[in-house]
Amino acid sequence: MKPQGQSVGKITFSAAALRELHAAYRALNRAVCRQPWLVQGSVNAVAPKSPAASVTYTWTRKVRAKTVTVALSPEQAAVFRRAIAANRQIEAALTRLRELSPVALLAEVPGVSTRRLDVRQNAAAKSIPNGA
Repeated sequence: MKPQGQSVGKITFSAAALRELHAAYRALNRAVCRQPWLVQGSVNAVAPKSPAASVTYTWTRKVRAKTVTVALSPEQAAVFRRAIAANRQIEAALTRLRELSPVALLAEVPGVSTRRLDVRQNAAAKSIPNGA
C-alpha cells in the first residue's frame, strides 16, 4: 500500500524493452501450454522394513488442509514424478508471467491523467466559510 500524498510515476520503457517483455511473455506462455499432465504433491520412496520386501512408493498432497497419501506402483511413481516436475515448472512460469504482466500493461496502456492543483486557489477555497 502506498502512503497518502505520494504518487507513483508512469513507468517508461524503450520499444526494445517492451519487445523483450512481450517475447518473454510469449515464451513462458508456450511453455505452459506444452505440458500434458500436471500434478501437485510429492512422490516418496519408502524403504522396505524387511530384506524380503521391496521399495514402495507413495504420492502425498494436501486436500482441504489434510494430507492425502496414495500408494503407487513403480511405473506410476515415475509418471507422477514427471507430472509434479512439470507442475513446478508451470508454477514458476506463472509467477514470472504475473510479474511481467503489470509491468508491461503499465508501460503500454495509457493511465489516468493527473491534474496539478493551484495552491493559491486551494487556499482561497479553504478560507471561505461554509454557508456564506
